[in-house]
Amino acid sequence: MTADYFHPFFGSVINIPVPFLSRGATSHILANPAIEDFLLDYTPEGLDKIYDLTHGQPYLVQLVGFHLVRLYNDFVFEQRRNRDPVFTVEDVDAVVNEPDFFTGGRNYFHGVWSQAGENGNTEQVILSHLAKSPQGLSLNDLVELTGIDEGNLQTALDTLTRHDVIAENQGRWRIIVELFRRWVEKSHPLNLES
Repeated sequence: MTADYFHPFFGSVINIPVPFLSRGATSHILANPAIEDFLLDYTPEGLDKIYDLTHGQPYLVQLVGFHLVRLYNDFVFEQRRNRDPVFTVEDVDAVVNEPDFFTGGRNYFHGVWSQAGENGNTEQVILSHLAKSPQGLSLNDLVELTGIDEGNLQTALDTLTRHDVIAENQGRWRIIVELFRRWVEKSHPLNLES
């Protein structure tokens, strides 16, 4: 039903944008869930790592938290082993490097990728090149690598920026959400047939 924009249901829907969470809000939500007897905690470095990977994208923050709790439950309740109830950078790395993590986040990753392909593949070409360059690329680098003329390139960059997919900082364009960058690099390595 959500794909059918002519469905009567959508006549009464009001879109409410859900912005990225700040670093502080991300840490607060993860470390202070609404469950009173939630005994798990995070190191400050672990919380920073989650923010660095998600840029505060709410769905991905929740997804990382879910996988961390699942990791803990598996370790303690399934394997019956003791472990400290504090999540570290190593725990965060362990869950985001599991293949099923990206499978679980497919709605977000595919959604952003599909939206970038709605008007041809220009934006997807840009994302594929940016995914290979975590440090970002200059406008001149992008013109040279993509073969897209500067006017069309700037239009595509503006669209991706408006949709909170990329940002420009000190003359370099980069993908905002590190987990999305990793997904594009792995799933669409300059191969736009898929």
